[in-house]
Amino acid sequence: MTIDYIHRFITSMAFTALLETGILVLLLRTVFRRPFVSTRTLIQVGLLVNFATIPYVWFVFPYVTDWPRETSLLFSEPFVFIVEAVVYRYFLNVSWRTAIVASFLCNVASYYLGPILRTYGLWLYW
Repeated sequence: MTIDYIHRFITSMAFTALLETGILVLLLRTVFRRPFVSTRTLIQVGLLVNFATIPYVWFVFPYVTDWPRETSLLFSEPFVFIVEAVVYRYFLNVSWRTAIVASFLCNVASYYLGPILRTYGLWLYW
């Protein structure tokens, strides 16, 4: 693990947390229309769940058995999807359907948008 890896992690964590939290707020406000959940709570839960799960994707799964990145993603991404859905279900008091769809859409967006931005040179590393 290098300092470059840590920098990439921090950049990716910030991107993912902001993107997924924004999508979560948008989904629960416009698509699922859940006015009983405050925007503040949505933001707090969105950030909490991302800061709690992203380290597993970057630091736990890849190093548990020295898996290649592709193999670790086969296990870490479903783990993150399930954990986030459970947190959404109970912390936001939404239905299982809403929690699963929200978790799926948030994770798909960050999983695919990051590489697309990097491909076109639109990614910021520090």
